Amino acid sequence: MYYIFVNPASKSGSGNALWSEAEKIFKSRDISYELHFTKKYESIQKDYEEILAKTDERPVKLIILGGDGTLNQVIQGITKPEETELSLIRNGSGNDFSRNKSLPTDLNEIIDGIVNRKHEMNIDICESVYSEGTLPNGKPVPDGSHRYLVSSGLGYDADICYYANHSPKLKKLLKHQVYTFFGVKNVFTTGLANMEVNINGQISFYPHVYFLAAMNQPVEGGGVPMAPNAADSDGVLDILIIYGLSRLGALMLVPKLKSKKHVGRKGVALLRGKNVKVTCNIPKMVHYDGETPGLFKSFETGIVGQIKFVY
Repeated sequence: MYYIFVNPASKSGSGNALWSEAEKIFKSRDISYELHFTKKYESIQKDYEEILAKTDERPVKLIILGGDGTLNQVIQGITKPEETELSLIRNGSGNDFSRNKSLPTDLNEIIDGIVNRKHEMNIDICESVYSEGTLPNGKPVPDGSHRYLVSSGLGYDADICYYANHSPKLKKLLKHQVYTFFGVKNVFTTGLANMEVNINGQISFYPHVYFLAAMNQPVEGGGVPMAPNAADSDGVLDILIIYGLSRLGALMLVPKLKSKKHVGRKGVALLRGKNVKVTCNIPKMVHYDGETPGLFKSFETGIVGQIKFVY
């Protein structure tokens, strides 16, 4: 039995149409499934726990139809990853997770891979914890924590996510290029922080930081290979820090990030560690898989477990 979670709003509302096509394939192959539509992760967790309670079958096999955001919501709701298998039918805008896993785009090929277990591997689940935060309007926000599969961090890349997510008209007009628009704009507007960074107990100080990205997978931001050698099954995060550059120097670095030519350059630190603690002198926007809870001065992230991914 497969438990399928569909986000009808994924990829600008095309989730229902894609599910209609997928449903035909499941029915034609007589594959048993139970359908759930995603809302907030609290309701996903409720559905998930009801599934655990009513079936003795282990592992519970979840299929997610959606993009990075839907996958992230489901990860928040999975309370027993050791009893769960995860699969994905890609239907997002950024599709970083799918890109990192080289998932096929053909629907029949995707379902074949899942049902026939063409690939299966344990992947790392990570969690970010943040405190001392506000919204951009100055309103305080509570301390929090969230899990992620692709990346988390704070600074410039989180700013891009925030402004893209809060500019629906511009996003509709520019589509995926909205990230390029804010990528250029925010080089000149993002606040630069001084950061104390503790990786596995080793403390370093970085001045005038544009951003710190904790990468569980190589690519984020709709295809930018921030950490080309990151692997989500090695129990280690790749930590990218961009710091100490002029605004023009940072702008010139952006295309090099996209072409993997940033590693080893001035103002670029690429480190590795299982746990990372960051303290900033000013609040910086935080993101986890593109979701932005607010601006925070204290940030901690690390690997907290694994889940089996089948594709």
